[in-house]
Amino acid sequence: MNLHVVKKKFYQEVILDVDGARNSNLLIAREFVTLCLKVLGGFALTLVLAPISLFRPIEIWQMQTRRSKISFFIRDLEFGLQNIKARGQLGKRFVFVLYPIPFPNQQLAIMYRRYLTIIGEKQYLLAECMRFVLRFGRIEKKGRITPQTADRFELWNSRTQTLEFTSREIRNGSELNEELGLIPSLPYVCLAFSSKEYRESADYALDKYNNKGTGKRDNLIDVIPEIDTYVPVINSLTNSRIQVVRTGKFETVPLPNNLGGLVHDYSLTCQSPFGDVWLYSRCLFALAAGSGSHWFASIFNKPSVFTDQYALAGTYGRRDLFIPQLCYFYEEQRLASFEWMLTKENFMWALDDSRLNVEYQIVKNSSQQIIDVTIEMIGRLNGTWVETKEDIGLQRRFKKLQELLPPHDREPSRIGAKFLRDHQHLLPD
Repeated sequence: MNLHVVKKKFYQEVILDVDGARNSNLLIAREFVTLCLKVLGGFALTLVLAPISLFRPIEIWQMQTRRSKISFFIRDLEFGLQNIKARGQLGKRFVFVLYPIPFPNQQLAIMYRRYLTIIGEKQYLLAECMRFVLRFGRIEKKGRITPQTADRFELWNSRTQTLEFTSREIRNGSELNEELGLIPSLPYVCLAFSSKEYRESADYALDKYNNKGTGKRDNLIDVIPEIDTYVPVINSLTNSRIQVVRTGKFETVPLPNNLGGLVHDYSLTCQSPFGDVWLYSRCLFALAAGSGSHWFASIFNKPSVFTDQYALAGTYGRRDLFIPQLCYFYEEQRLASFEWMLTKENFMWALDDSRLNVEYQIVKNSSQQIIDVTIEMIGRLNGTWVETKEDIGLQRRFKKLQELLPPHDREPSRIGAKFLRDHQHLLPD
């Protein structure tokens, strides 16, 4: 670690608060003493772990802990596990994963702990001291687990499933299916909405770097889709004899009660960390309505349809489909081009409070667009989807456009075929 990095970390740990403002002198003194104690603790742990590492190598992973998000949690652990498996080292070395904040899902933590030693929130002091363990003997430290290289998506799509349920968990899952009233002979889709309740109770509330209390608003509220928009796609699925399980945490708004017996509002009846993992492990595919729920499906190599995505970006899975929200300029009375939406300065256009609802507005996905991309997924899964020469050419043009992004940000999921046909005028010539 060079002097510049040490100086930067010192300022982050001692001089500055989470918003980048300077701490008071008293707080600086307290944080300095705390930092010294952590360093001493790390030195003491080094003396213990270094001899052990001579017999069995030790790896220490520092996960992304800015926010307790399921996306960061799954992505880091999946990439880390696959890396160890590829090296033939799974079970042959001690791996300590530092995650000193609340787990986004307790069941996943239990399952990953069968392969890794995760030092969590209850071991906060130990995790903080482990950060300062020295690279000595056969101790390795990884500050970044998810690769930032061009082949990250190749690695993601070539990985094999690691997590498995125990026999007891399988029995619990079967009991949950019965409780929900799932029909064993019919497939089901897991549907999850991004919601204000989840943002306020989990995603935004647990972000220690957020703007809560500063008077700034949570700008992701604007991109949340309406449940009513998804009622037609629910009916389309059930008409095809596909059950729908509505998932989600902290939900308060129920689905309409006239959707029939093939719709199960799990989020308002018996939601649990175990149920979230179990249901996605057995679904036909995930339908993520502006939410990060598709990450649950990805663990078990289940495909996803990602709708109402507020940026022109998809998911990591090659089999996944997505359709984005669009940008409509008031003055020019036209939609923004895909190229405009992919440039660095406009990539997060939907979250720009200074321009949103002033220069432009968000155009959320329509019910028919959601139905179209869902039908495409079903057709691809059962082998009946027919891809035309036009579709192939449009997808190629869109992939070419993605070259505006850094290689490690070019998600391989496909944009919905019908959506792209209808909006091909937004592609460059």
